[in-house]
Amino acid sequence: MGKLLDAALTPEVINRAWRAVRTDRVRWACGMRREEMERDFAAHLITLVDELRSGRYRPAAMRQFTIAKADGGRRILSSLSLRDKLAQRAVLSVLEPIGEALFHHDSFGYRPRRSVDMALERVRERIQCNLAWLVDADIRAFFDTIPNRALRRIVARHIPDRDLLRLIDLWLEAGTYQRGILRGPRGIPQGAVISPFLCNIYLHQFDQALAQHNVPFVRYADDFLLFAPNQTTAQRAMEFARKRLEGLDLELHPDKSRVVRAGPNVVFLGKPLPRSEPSPTNRRRRKPWAIMTKSSDNGPGKSGAKSRVQ
Repeated sequence: MGKLLDAALTPEVINRAWRAVRTDRVRWACGMRREEMERDFAAHLITLVDELRSGRYRPAAMRQFTIAKADGGRRILSSLSLRDKLAQRAVLSVLEPIGEALFHHDSFGYRPRRSVDMALERVRERIQCNLAWLVDADIRAFFDTIPNRALRRIVARHIPDRDLLRLIDLWLEAGTYQRGILRGPRGIPQGAVISPFLCNIYLHQFDQALAQHNVPFVRYADDFLLFAPNQTTAQRAMEFARKRLEGLDLELHPDKSRVVRAGPNVVFLGKPLPRSEPSPTNRRRRKPWAIMTKSSDNGPGKSGAKSRVQ
């Protein structure tokens, strides 16, 4: 058994994982209510750990249902058994340190010791630094359409444990929304404990591309803002982001992505944004801001022509 999975199955980690999920009143497993499990709690816990160690563990089929979205669409949510939630919580405890050493500091969603308020504070800082033109963007149906094969390749790049990767594959297979002959399986289950980590690790290369091409951003899961000093540069940034997402087999939401000046008419993470009111000192010290103009031809870390704009 791999070292990471072994670390996830220690008594201390399993105990912490149980404390995190024990208030959830869902069924323990298929055909077994929570109350039945609690009558022989220790035996069921030992059995779960033994199955995870031996490779005999199989997740239960996820219960999926839809809820209405504010824009009139539908969102697919998944409900895991308590047994599977406990297993995912234990695994997440060893994945989070890997993610925290990897993820960009302007990615805020679903990370320990980070919050919506911290993301909004970063947004206000950007706006007050004369970056008042925004790309207010959303990735279209991200959780439902993320390509599983590409996701697995990226996860394997950062998780050096074949047994743990096999577990993640099982959870992805149990929660896949779309299975197509041409495009392959797509989607990660909203509601699964491990899905937010998978979201961040898949979009990490998008964050890297933005940072390496001098595009200031704040991202919270699949919602993000890009910042620019003027409308022209913001439009370039939006096109850059569109092409980078296409390279990940994703797309900007056509109705939820726009170039706009910061102000109360822009709502991000449920809060209206402030107007830009730079001080005279900030105006005098304003510096050029640059992005790659040939972003479609140059990936992260590659050279290319730059255009400095104000």
